Amino acid sequence: MVRLLEREDELGVLADAVQDAAAGLGSIVLVAGEAGIGKSSLLRELRGRTGELVTFLIGACEPLSVPVPLAPLRELVEAAGGGDLVDLGSDDRLVLVRRVASVLAMRAPVVAVIEDVHWADPLSLDLMRLLVRRAPEIGAAIIATFRDDEVAANAELGLLLGDLTNAPGVRRIRLRPLSDGAVRVLAAPSGLDAGELLRATGGNPFLVVEAVAAGERLPASVRDAALARAGRLSRSAREVADAAAVLGQRFDYALLDAVVPGSASAVEEALARGVLVAQGTRLGFRHELIREAIEASISPPRLAELHTRAVFALVNQPGAVDNARLAHHAELAGLRKDACAYATLASVEAERLGAPLEARLQAERALRLGEDLSDPARYELFLRYSRAANFTSTRYEDAVWGAEQALGVAEHLGDPLGQARALGALAWALWSFDRMVEAKEAATRAIAVLEATSELTAQARVQSTYIRIEASAFDPGAAIAAAPIARELALAAGLEDVRIDIDISVGLARGHSGQATAISILTDALREAQGAGLAIQVIRGYVNLLFVGATLRQHELVGSDIGEARALLEEFDARIPRYVIEGFLARSLLDRGRWEEALPAAAYSVRTWHAEVPLARAMEGLIAARRGEPDAERTLGKSWAEIPKGAEDSRHGTLRCAIVEAAWLRGDRRAALEHLEAAAASPSTVRYARWGGELALWAARHGLELEAPAGAPEPVKLELEGDWRGAIRAWRELEAPYESALAALPGDHAAAAQALAALHKLGASAAIRAFARERAARGARAMRGPRASTLADPAGLTRREREVLDQLATGATNPAIAAALHVSERTVAHHVPAILAKLGAATRLAAIEQARNRGLLSQDGTVSEPR
Repeated sequence: MVRLLEREDELGVLADAVQDAAAGLGSIVLVAGEAGIGKSSLLRELRGRTGELVTFLIGACEPLSVPVPLAPLRELVEAAGGGDLVDLGSDDRLVLVRRVASVLAMRAPVVAVIEDVHWADPLSLDLMRLLVRRAPEIGAAIIATFRDDEVAANAELGLLLGDLTNAPGVRRIRLRPLSDGAVRVLAAPSGLDAGELLRATGGNPFLVVEAVAAGERLPASVRDAALARAGRLSRSAREVADAAAVLGQRFDYALLDAVVPGSASAVEEALARGVLVAQGTRLGFRHELIREAIEASISPPRLAELHTRAVFALVNQPGAVDNARLAHHAELAGLRKDACAYATLASVEAERLGAPLEARLQAERALRLGEDLSDPARYELFLRYSRAANFTSTRYEDAVWGAEQALGVAEHLGDPLGQARALGALAWALWSFDRMVEAKEAATRAIAVLEATSELTAQARVQSTYIRIEASAFDPGAAIAAAPIARELALAAGLEDVRIDIDISVGLARGHSGQATAISILTDALREAQGAGLAIQVIRGYVNLLFVGATLRQHELVGSDIGEARALLEEFDARIPRYVIEGFLARSLLDRGRWEEALPAAAYSVRTWHAEVPLARAMEGLIAARRGEPDAERTLGKSWAEIPKGAEDSRHGTLRCAIVEAAWLRGDRRAALEHLEAAAASPSTVRYARWGGELALWAARHGLELEAPAGAPEPVKLELEGDWRGAIRAWRELEAPYESALAALPGDHAAAAQALAALHKLGASAAIRAFARERAARGARAMRGPRASTLADPAGLTRREREVLDQLATGATNPAIAAALHVSERTVAHHVPAILAKLGAATRLAAIEQARNRGLLSQDGTVSEPR
């Protein structure tokens, strides 16, 4: 027996967690330290002291060449009597974690130990993060151990630990080396010099104990210290230890006996010598360092033989086949064909579980080892590799490469469906890589290939991909036009996920087009996705709803939904979307004049790279420009440099608005005209209602004519029509104090004074100077009057007033007119009296008669009862 020294404080922390669990209060304890520092010994001591109070369950991570997805949590659930976690047949992390939580709750009070999480696969870490949040509810003490000097090698673990930095109910223990006094106590029976022992081992408990056990001399290395104990085993016990080292840190005795038949007495010796330990019904090494040292000492031929035995033992053991583990052993055994087959199956299983990293690595292994793979099998592996690489590779080129390889195989086979599937994967990969033109080309090719087939499923999926690309990067109108046929295909094929995906894309497209119906479309699609448990569509739904809400200045929606979206994205560990939506919040706050709140939201959004980073950065630059702060121009220039310069999308219009405004603020007409002229030449300008409208407004302020999109915001149209009073009111209705102030540029003295007061309140010192400069310039020439279209009207009606008049002729009420024209009732209430005044009519009916007599109606409207 080895005495546990200098660990009472740490045991006290763990004991408190156990007591809390016994009282129904869950918590989390993170136990960190280098290899050999005593993490496992600490937990064994805790179990010995408190095992009667609670149930102890243990799951361990292993250093396999490719981790088994969910291995430690599957072990926990199985030990708790909950069966195999993967039998749920779900890749939904929430479903999986609820199952783990419910199984633990049934065994409460429980201590769930997850050892060596520095080797954990990403999916296990995802579920651990979710499980941590549920620990208080299930009366579980969750204890995770890890080597803190290996965290850097597991990026997902680093993110998890970062997330838990300020989380409530988290206790942290960092084990430190033994002191000189503790080393002296342990060294006393051996006669070793305690000072020399401390210098040689650094106070590492494992090394100290192994050195003392070795006797007269100090081991030269960690490996020597670990092998010293194994060196005292008999030949048969060493054979068992070698086989055990190949099987891993923890294993069932039956598996070991299948590899080394008749091993019972040898196992007893290994247990007695302290090489192996019994952990419930399983066996394991007293320390991973011993296993690593034994495995490293085995000759290559002997190692290959043991891995071969492990393959046959695993194949013949009862229960589910572990293809990931079989692929590991088969490759190390030199069984290339078998390893390829097992890796292929493991890749399929990993993708089904929602473990894309393991799916990619296993597909990569199968392709590397599969010299004799058939073309169809190779095609599927390339395709799966591409899909998985799109989520996990640090290089998007890997996903593109996989799809291109699959496409080449499909073309060689003359398989249209295979070509279309590969082209769909290629479009996805290129879209992720922000290569939008090539992505659209791939999707268009896929549609063309499938035209002659009756494959409804494939047609629906590629159409959905095409519509998504059009809606987000090219032509919202084209996306809307293509949607009905694609939706019918999805319904006919029974593809609910595709149908909802199409609806989300249509909602986005209508939002780009300035249509208020986008909100209800996206809201309905989001609720349907939630009801169907479609994680990807739920994430898309929230992201696009918040984007459209911010774009249409639906600030109440953004404010009410942002918290719900944050919680869900954190639950899914959707980190990129989590950063993206903060940029949308920043836009909403910026539009409302809440600049001090917008800046931290924008700063959060740019913490990591995503396609919306240039826009979030531009908001920082725009606020700086309005305030007259230095570096605003540099920040905006950097934002412009970061977006692709191929086909233009809404991002280009958004940035152009910011750059043109900043140029106007500093009086740089030449820079403003450069971007305005480019906007006039770009077909995307009229496709995106908000930004095309605002660019048209900035063009008018610079004396240029630029067509505004049909769905441009109402106050923009009013300004363009010369109705500055109406524009000021309309901007105020949208909670846009900055824009409302600028709308007063052509206004009277009172309006200008109010505008300057508003700009002063916002802290927009550069805008105040620019406003005064423009007013002075306008004083030297005639004020800009109504637009040419208004002057050409016989009654002097603006375009919007003519639209309202046509509605009046049908007998429509103000609410009905507002709904028909997609404007607010207050805007209609402003237009109606203006129309009556211009027509010299006292009532609506009189105005309609006047209009009919003068031929002002677009068609011969008939007055009906109000509706």
